[in-house]
Amino acid sequence: MPVATPETPVAQRAAYSARPTLLIDGTRSDAVAEMVRSCVVREAEGGLSSLVLTLSDWGVNQGSIGHLFDAGGEIELGTRLKLYFGETSSPRAVFDGEVHAIEAHASTGTPPEIVFLAEDKLFAARLARRSAVYVDQSPTDVVNTIAERLGLQADTGDLGGAVGTWAQFNESDLAFLRRLLSRLDCDLQISDEQLQVRRISDRDRGSLNLSLYSQLQQVRVIADLAGQATAVTASGFDLAAGTAFTVESTGSAAGPGSGSSGADLLAGLRSRSEHLTPLACANETEARALADAAFDQRARRFVRLHGSTEGNASLRVGTTLNIDGIARRFDNSYAVVEATHRYDLISGYQTDFVAQSAWLAAP
Repeated sequence: MPVATPETPVAQRAAYSARPTLLIDGTRSDAVAEMVRSCVVREAEGGLSSLVLTLSDWGVNQGSIGHLFDAGGEIELGTRLKLYFGETSSPRAVFDGEVHAIEAHASTGTPPEIVFLAEDKLFAARLARRSAVYVDQSPTDVVNTIAERLGLQADTGDLGGAVGTWAQFNESDLAFLRRLLSRLDCDLQISDEQLQVRRISDRDRGSLNLSLYSQLQQVRVIADLAGQATAVTASGFDLAAGTAFTVESTGSAAGPGSGSSGADLLAGLRSRSEHLTPLACANETEARALADAAFDQRARRFVRLHGSTEGNASLRVGTTLNIDGIARRFDNSYAVVEATHRYDLISGYQTDFVAQSAWLAAP
């Protein structure tokens, strides 16, 4: 259970402007930012962040009243948008991508609105399916090859993984990368214009302390044994050694938190072993790594927490949250797996998130 420590203020001043800061093709536009009705930025494990930006589309334009963002305006299909949230004197970037769709809203009695939908640089990775074979390459080599094809630089850290032959069959580059990296228990995100790949256990995007009825304004949390297992097994045949093998895993990297794991609590009720099949693995070492990844992915979903906080641009996928004030069994440390940053003229700036932990805190 985390020690109750004070929350870090989201701003230096008690009252501050939370209106987002907007860059259009690298240039700050306060005039466009003033027309923002709402914006929503969503990010999750597996990459591909999205932005929904809604602007008021009626006002004085070049001396006459009319549409502000008609054809030929500042924002068009392909325009690069970079959005910052937080105190306007020191905002933090939460989205950087290109507009890929434009939508208009209009009805009697209300001014027209225009909506720009954008995605980050992984947009190109999901556009087209392809079939390809990567021969005698490590996972790092495969990531670098795909990143170069997408015009990105790759930062793979200590990715590891065995050299082998990898098949991409009628998949988009994004779907293939997600499948490949899931075997290694890794996540991918766009960070500082790089394709960043990290093992879940090595991912570090800082930590935040949140207390219920303070910055943490709303919460719903559940501990569910339905998806848990006491062990995960895998089997196969090592062609080089000429032997069959079977491995069993009880996990290796459960993530933040402490207390009783789902597997421990399930074992007190009923043993449940899950077998991975069908599974392609060359040897026992690879099979064990796959079984470890599968067990850990299950274990980390044991306790799921959905929360809403005062808008916080530091709350991102991979951030560790130390939660306090819910109840003794749920006051624990959680890893953020989804984050949604919202701004509108009614509620101001809020951050919704989904976080998870492999542990139910000891009472």
